[in-house]
Amino acid sequence: MSRWLKIGLGVVVSVGFIALSLRGKDLGSVWLQLRSADYIYLLPYVAILLVIHLVRTVRWGMLIEPLHKVRFRRLNAVAAVGFMALIVLPFRLGELARPYLIREKGKLRGTAAFASVVVERVLDGLMVAAMLVLLLLRLPGNSKEIAWVRAGGWGMFGFFGALLVFLLVAYWQKAFALRLTHATFGRLSPRLGDRLAGMLDAFIGGLRALPSWRSIATIVGMTAVYWGLNGWGMKILAEGFHIHLDFLQVYTVLGVLVIGVMIPAGPGMAGTFQYFAQLGLALFIGSSPEVAARSTAYANVLWAAQFGQQVLLGLIFLFSKDLAADHHQVGLRELMDADEEMDDDDDKPDAALERRAEVGLAEP
Repeated sequence: MSRWLKIGLGVVVSVGFIALSLRGKDLGSVWLQLRSADYIYLLPYVAILLVIHLVRTVRWGMLIEPLHKVRFRRLNAVAAVGFMALIVLPFRLGELARPYLIREKGKLRGTAAFASVVVERVLDGLMVAAMLVLLLLRLPGNSKEIAWVRAGGWGMFGFFGALLVFLLVAYWQKAFALRLTHATFGRLSPRLGDRLAGMLDAFIGGLRALPSWRSIATIVGMTAVYWGLNGWGMKILAEGFHIHLDFLQVYTVLGVLVIGVMIPAGPGMAGTFQYFAQLGLALFIGSSPEVAARSTAYANVLWAAQFGQQVLLGLIFLFSKDLAADHHQVGLRELMDADEEMDDDDDKPDAALERRAEVGLAEP
């Protein structure tokens, strides 16, 4: 029921934002812009998307390596299918697909691998939020739209900043973090408190196995390259729709888009992607009927290119023998249930007792 409720809510959100993205648009003009676009620009954009996938995969491998050395072929297969699950499954149900798939019994726990995904999200969120805030400071004017986007940038920066503080507290004060989990969720249900504490315990273990500070600096550099490629690709594709953006403008549009797709929506982040891409473009190219039709056409082709490339790549590797550690066939239904299987190594009662003793809540 919880899964189907999330799917239903995601579809509702997507439909709502699709309606907003098309509101007041002349669909005939949008179709004309789609037909008149120069699709030769898709070729370099798709090539950049493939490089982006490689950068994301190598960066994730660097975060995973201290936990367990994973062969690149398997890492690449898991990354491709995991990113596909994230973009295909509604309401971000695919967020746990990568740590679920990369786990190996007795070698790498899914909850520990999840720490690498959270660190990824924090790095990405802080970098995009900081970039957006700095770019908006240089943007002339103080319209309602700019004020709204600026508030979103600060909100995003505050959220990921708070998440970073939590990671640091959990890293340095493990016992305190476990006691806090038991004191809050354990009051509702001791079993729930033990389960969440077990996941947090493994998560903190994953944090403590992160690379050295020198490696972290390399990972931050790769994060900058990753987002740099994203903006560059968007700029190239925009030329095919006769939308000319400088780098300040295109990275502002990218920042607005990232804020939008953080909202859990339906499959492919449909609706939120198009609406916020158009919102970012409107800051620079206006919203006259012709321009609005052009930005709508561009936003939808941008979405289709990202969606199609990631799904095609994921489907190719979905049937790879490198995907699952035990070589069984993985389906999307299994990926949707990843959260229920993530902490299977922590189901042992004695593990929970030892953890409770460690934080002074019980004797083993």
